[in-house]
Amino acid sequence: MTSLAQPSRCSLCGVVLAMFLANLGWAQARPAPPPYARRRCVARLGPVLTVDAEYARALMERGGVAPIDLRSEDDFRAGRLPGARSLPLSTLTSRMEELPRAGVIILYGDGPIERLFGAYHFIRARRAGDMYVLEGGLDGWRRLGYQLER
Repeated sequence: MTSLAQPSRCSLCGVVLAMFLANLGWAQARPAPPPYARRRCVARLGPVLTVDAEYARALMERGGVAPIDLRSEDDFRAGRLPGARSLPLSTLTSRMEELPRAGVIILYGDGPIERLFGAYHFIRARRAGDMYVLEGGLDGWRRLGYQLER
């Protein structure tokens, strides 16, 4: 003879199993960061994915990458990464629609790295897709002998 408690236990097991499988599927659906990306943790804001100049250049040569220069317009005109777009940090909130909707974004600029990390999180909250901060900025790019566009 079966008791009334057995069906509810089975239902509970089914619910727990469904939740586990749904959670497992969600975790697998999120792609892992590529092997060339480094996670930098900013305690106040959370992790930031960064790439060095060598990998940034390899990504750019592959295509589908938008380097975004967060420096002033004058600095942008003086020299920038090949194919970069100017989006000064001071205008970021009013010009978000100018960011590409698809593809990879590589942010770079000057000044304190925390400002770049703040911009990273601001954009990340409003746009899906891969995004990285260029470690070393333009100095790191030049140190490897890579040319700037003028």
